[in-house]
Amino acid sequence: MTLETLETICSAMPHAHEEIKWKSDLVFMVASKMFCLVDLESVPMSVAFKVPDDRFDEISTQPNFKPAPYFAQHKWVTIIDIGKVSSEEFERHVKTSYELVKSKLTKKIREGLTQNL
Repeated sequence: MTLETLETICSAMPHAHEEIKWKSDLVFMVASKMFCLVDLESVPMSVAFKVPDDRFDEISTQPNFKPAPYFAQHKWVTIIDIGKVSSEEFERHVKTSYELVKSKLTKKIREGLTQNL
């Protein structure tokens, strides 16, 4: 999977926006909360996202996956080489991450997102 495909998938989430943080990380957010982080300097390119608490151990120990540095305590995992993951598999993971993050937004923010559709 390419960076362009990854950007297309993440940007398709309702109200998603992207920005560069920490000099070299492309971050996709809903409201002000991150749901996907791409390390643009890593070779191979890696990407991190949130997973359900009850699936963290299962997903983070699969081949090409690991607990996300600095974010594992919040149940984030890293795909070590995004080139080895199909766009369909990535899309499933990022949609889940997006929904998990969005569900933690305040009621007022969630309602504001709904009104802006």
